[in-house]
Formats: sequence, structure tokens, C-alpha cells
Amino acid sequence: MAAAFVAAAVFTTPTAQAGLFGGHKATPSPSPSPSALPTPTPEPPSVAIPRLQAKLKANPNDQQAMTELAGQFLGINRPDYAVTLTQRLLQMGDKTAQVYLIDGYALAQLGRLDQAISDLEQAANLDPSNESVLGQLTELYVRANRFTDAERIANRSIVLNKGDEPSLLMLGGVLAAEQKFDPARVEFEKAAKLAPKDSQPIFRIAQTYAAQNNIPMAIQTIERALALDPQDVQALLFRASEYAAQHDDAKATAAYDDAIVAATDDAQKASIIVQKASYFVGEKKYSQAESVFDEGIARYPKEGSLYLAFGDYWAARKNLVSAQKEWLQALSIDKNDPGALSRLGQFSMQQGKMQDAVGYLKRLTALDADPQAFAMLGQAYSYLRDYANAKSACSKSFQIQRSPVTLGCIAGADFEMKNYKEASQIFDVLDGNAKGFLDQNPQLLYVAAQAYERTKQPQKAVGAYKRLLPMIRKGTPEYTKISKQIAELEKAKH
Repeated sequence: MAAAFVAAAVFTTPTAQAGLFGGHKATPSPSPSPSALPTPTPEPPSVAIPRLQAKLKANPNDQQAMTELAGQFLGINRPDYAVTLTQRLLQMGDKTAQVYLIDGYALAQLGRLDQAISDLEQAANLDPSNESVLGQLTELYVRANRFTDAERIANRSIVLNKGDEPSLLMLGGVLAAEQKFDPARVEFEKAAKLAPKDSQPIFRIAQTYAAQNNIPMAIQTIERALALDPQDVQALLFRASEYAAQHDDAKATAAYDDAIVAATDDAQKASIIVQKASYFVGEKKYSQAESVFDEGIARYPKEGSLYLAFGDYWAARKNLVSAQKEWLQALSIDKNDPGALSRLGQFSMQQGKMQDAVGYLKRLTALDADPQAFAMLGQAYSYLRDYANAKSACSKSFQIQRSPVTLGCIAGADFEMKNYKEASQIFDVLDGNAKGFLDQNPQLLYVAAQAYERTKQPQKAVGAYKRLLPMIRKGTPEYTKISKQIAELEKAKH
């Protein structure tokens, strides 16, 4: 039964495909402020995190170590780990502006916007002129479409910080987000006059022209920014994207190449090569795109991201053999490459090679407690009828991210292991807290009905079967079988 449920699951292609190979680039949109976070330690995360964890092991109440570790977790894009620490700090009474800022930023990354705003408001009350706090709060208000509040906070920063450049950029960003482009450009120009050697205000002006699809002015303005900082990779890429929007192959190619030269390391260069290839894919010039990948791999053969992206390209073109080849090459460079393990795990499941999928996904989940990876591992185990491991994997996924899909996986595994009471209890929870989920998953609805039968709950079993019946074509053996089960259960009730 659980295997039948898993068989109905829809597996997505690797996420990179949609962004890279689904068409032209998205126009960069102005943001109210650069994301502002506490300055991390100069140590790399691979050094700082174990050091701080060791300090906390020796002294679990070391609040400074907790704060620093939370910041480090944000730096490696693990807001879920960061928020565990900041929530503990707040419970311990450490309610400083810095803790509220980190907690709010982490919550925002997790999609908990209202709580994040509440945190940043607390931080702003504690430190009214702190531009990191005010900038982040302004950005969250914009995300929540609370533009009046965003303008109020940006104007507060201008008053309290005597009209400095960051405050003017903040207000200009809010106005740009409201599509008040002319007033936004006024604020950005003020900022440019205050800091005539800083290219950032000019870059923000260029973004406003791009948002209005005024490509000539966007290009003209970005040239102003590049005159101040010719090696600004962000500005060089912006220029490339504008030429790409004009479908100008020659200028776009030259602009991407300029950005590749200016990039400071091979990983960044590889990322720009992928963007260059994506341009040609959007133009449906596939041979040029493949040439870009081939040339990039020849120049940077140890950059796994190139092989991953090339594999995604082939997957989007329905050439799964070539896709697998590229992903395997990425894995040969780094046996712990999470992107390669994830893609190969999904690919193996789609090909029905569940043992291979389990191998890849076990390695992936050993590296990182990712809820999607655990969920896929649980699905693979279910196909193999290894329901104990399926339940374990899905339970780990559910502990991290409470999804009805993984809860359904746990219920299906319990049913197969004859844990009928536990299964029926989970189905009760699903029906009570995820309205409509079982009706959208008829395989699970059937399992629920069976679980209710086996726990001697005929009324619930009948209800589940009756919900299932309209989903089955009349006259089929399945329709007849369920109709008979309903009749027998209703007869037994009387």
C-alpha cells in the first residue's frame, strides 16, 4: 500500500533546470537595502563552527558562543540551525538587538515573515539608529507589502543617521520597490554625491531602468558604475544580462567574458559560464550553449558545478543518459557533492533503480539533515518494501519540516508493518490538520480506510471508502470491490 502511494508521487527535475534552462533571465529588481547581518569571524565556517560547538559542549550556557555560532549557521545557509540557538538565547533572557536581528533574519529565511518582522521591530526599539537593523526591517516590510511602514523606517534612518549614504540607499530601495522610479533615482543620486567613488548608488539607478525595461538607459547607467569600478563582477553581469535582453549575441558574449575575467575565483567563473550557456539556451541556440559548457569544462575541469549544470541542461532536453554522465562526473570530482547525490538519487528513482537511489540518498542524508533528501530516501525504501527504514527516513524528514506528505509516508509504513493503531491515529491527524490532503491522494485514502477497518472503526472506514468511491470509474473491479466493502461494513454496524 505504501509503495502504491509512493508510485503516485511526482518527482521534480533538479531545481537548477527551471532557473537556468526555462527561458531568459529575470530582470534584476531593486531591493530596499542590502541584506545586513552581524560581521562574521574571519575564520572559515569549517573552522569556526566546530570550535564554537566545542565551546558550547564545554559550557552549554555560553551565550556569546551561541550568538557567534548562530551567525555562522546563517553564513552557510542553515537558518534552521541558527534559529534553534537564537530562540534558546531569547528564552535565557539574552534579548539584545543583535540576537533579535539574527533570529529575525533566520525566521525570514524560513518563511516565517510575521515573526521575523516582530523580531526586527524589537531590535529597532532597542537600537533605534542601527542601520543593519533598520535596513533589514525595511526589507521585511517591503516583502510584506507594508510600504508605508518601510518608508517610515527608511526616513527614520535618514533622520537619525544624518542623511548618510546607507540611509538614502534604503529609502531609494523602498521607493523603487513601490515602482516610484523617478523619486527613487533622486535618492540614489543623493547617495552618489555623498560617496562619489562608490559605484553602488549608480548600480541601483541602473536597476530601476531595467525594472522599467528601459534597456538603453540601464546600459548607459551601468557604464557609469563600471567607470568607477571596472572589476565589479555584479555590474559586469548586469551589463551582460541587459545585452542578453536585447538578444545581442555578440555583446552579451563579450560582456559575460568580461565578467569571467573579473571573477575572483574558479567557482565564480564557473557560475558565470553557466549563466552564459543559459543565455544561449533561452535563445534556443543549443549548439552554442553546448560549446560554452564544453569550453568551460576544458578550462575549469575540477569545477563540479559546471558538470551539474550541463547535466541539468541535458535533463531539460530529455537526454537522460548524457545528464547522468555529467552528474556522475561531478561526483567523481567530489564524492560528497550534495547536488550530484541529490540529482542522481532522483534520477535513479525515476528509472526505477531503487537500490541505487538508496545508496545516493543515504550518502546525501549523512552529509546534511535535509528534509527533502530524507523524504526521497523514505520513498525509495518504500518501493523496496523496507518499511522500517522508510518510516525512519520519513520520520527524520518530518522532524525537520512538518509536511503531510512525509507524515503520510510514516502512516503507510506503519500500516505495512501492521502497526494499524499508529497508522489510523496518523490518518486522524492528517484529516484534522491537512484538510483535503487524503482526498488528493487516493492511494493513501484507501490505506486509511483499511487501517480503520483493522482497528475496528467501521464508521471511519465507511467514511473513507465513500470519499474514495467517486474517484474510481464505475463498472471497474475496484469500484465493485469498494462498494461491497461499504455495504458489508454498514451491514455489520446494524
